[in-house]
Amino acid sequence: MALRHVLITASVALSLPTLACADSMPAHRLDRSGLKLVFDESFDRPPSFWDPDRGVQGRWKTNYFFGEQDADHPKGWTSRTLEPNGELQYYARPGDVPAAFVWKGGVLSLVAQPNSDPADRLRHGLPFVSGLITTEKSFRLDEGYFEARMAFPQGKGLWPAFWLLPAPALEAGKPTNPGGQEIDIVESIGEPGRIYQTVFTDTDGTKVKNDRAFETHADLGQFHVYGVLVTKSDIIWYFDDVEVRRVANIDFHRPAYLLLNLAVGGDWPGAPDAGTKFPAAMRIDWVRAYRVKGSAS
Repeated sequence: MALRHVLITASVALSLPTLACADSMPAHRLDRSGLKLVFDESFDRPPSFWDPDRGVQGRWKTNYFFGEQDADHPKGWTSRTLEPNGELQYYARPGDVPAAFVWKGGVLSLVAQPNSDPADRLRHGLPFVSGLITTEKSFRLDEGYFEARMAFPQGKGLWPAFWLLPAPALEAGKPTNPGGQEIDIVESIGEPGRIYQTVFTDTDGTKVKNDRAFETHADLGQFHVYGVLVTKSDIIWYFDDVEVRRVANIDFHRPAYLLLNLAVGGDWPGAPDAGTKFPAAMRIDWVRAYRVKGSAS
């Protein structure tokens, strides 16, 4: 999703044709018989947030691994947005106002809305507040299947995403550059019936992008299941358990963690316009990960 601009020295986009909708493709359905559930977040209770002082056992961290980790530091915003992308949101902490995390009825919503205090220097004057959750501190897996059941907001400038990053190694207690690998399980930029599926490889320090648009008649504002199967040889994307894309796995072979976020604005989707409705919510019903039976991951 967003680290493409933070970690890239040069990005090469492969021009690929748009994929037809799933109901016009052969029905290659996901075979779950070879999968073993190893991570299950059903949001049947309030989410457990990770905190360096009070919640080190928490599951969900709410900022990126890079930048200043203390949100109260004058540069705390550097781990709570992606300025090189031109994004307009500050990723809030649980309990901040306005609320970026709303849990109700077994669903966690990442909520984007205008910043109620744009003069707040800790938020770097960013005009919107939104939510991000990652398992950076709690869970990682290399070979396996990753999925989430989600509903996306529609409207210009809204950028929900579900993605994977390799866990960075630590040097002197600080994370190193994890390299250019990344898998975007799904991204949307508010376009009806269109999502994007991307893998980034690392070629001599250059982050190389291989993406494809997937179009469907389904209403993306309703719940759908988005998943990706990562094996030593292949990366396979699924929409509602039907295979919609497959590429060779070139170099995504390290344990990775999950990220889900709702960005606002940026160079790719553009800024919200008068037709974009706020508050906007990316609703998450559940998130799961499975080990491939017989694998060593």
